[in-house]
Amino acid sequence: MAQSPGCVYAGYMIKRSDIHTFEDESFLKRTARLSAVAFVAGLGAGAAAVFALIGSGAVSLDPEIAALFTAENAGAVFQNYVAWFAMAAIATAASLIVHELIHGVFFKLFAPRGARVTFGANWKRGMLYACADGVVYTRRQYLVIALAPTLAVTVLLVLAGVAFGRPIAGVFAAVLHLTGCAGDWVYAEEIHRDPVIAYCMDTDWGVCFFAKDGLDGDASAREGDAE
Repeated sequence: MAQSPGCVYAGYMIKRSDIHTFEDESFLKRTARLSAVAFVAGLGAGAAAVFALIGSGAVSLDPEIAALFTAENAGAVFQNYVAWFAMAAIATAASLIVHELIHGVFFKLFAPRGARVTFGANWKRGMLYACADGVVYTRRQYLVIALAPTLAVTVLLVLAGVAFGRPIAGVFAAVLHLTGCAGDWVYAEEIHRDPVIAYCMDTDWGVCFFAKDGLDGDASAREGDAE
């Protein structure tokens, strides 16, 4: 394996496992199950939270949804219905792009100077992705890279929905975004369940996980940096 500029090396690394994101059927099935759970649980929790806030007067019902109950004809109902879903769809599409940009920001932040971050899409699997091919990250760094968009984009969507007076649309878009985070959660789960994993090397097909004898992830990274 070739070394990434400024990173610890294969000589100190023992491969534990890998994930081929677009071909690994086990990974794809786990991702699909988590997406379904996120959708159902997210809708339930999101609806409960939003309607509790509406009931308390903290936020108001989305005007397009409110209009469904006051519209005088079917045409007006349909227009409001389409307008609301169009806003939610645009917010969801934008969230997926921002999601990958956040991955990219953290890939670049933790990478050695000169490392290249790229973006792309696998249309067959319906996935967008960010990639720092060949760059080795510590266990902790890769967990941050994987999970940062889940938190940041979800909070952003909810806050944007409240700020623009469309809390239900914001929560709905946030739930749809969460269904697209499942692959990141499987990466994090793989790292979490194997405490010996010390390094994660990003690749254009997925990720490789490595251990270093006798040391945990971030301790081994510090020793490698000192050598």
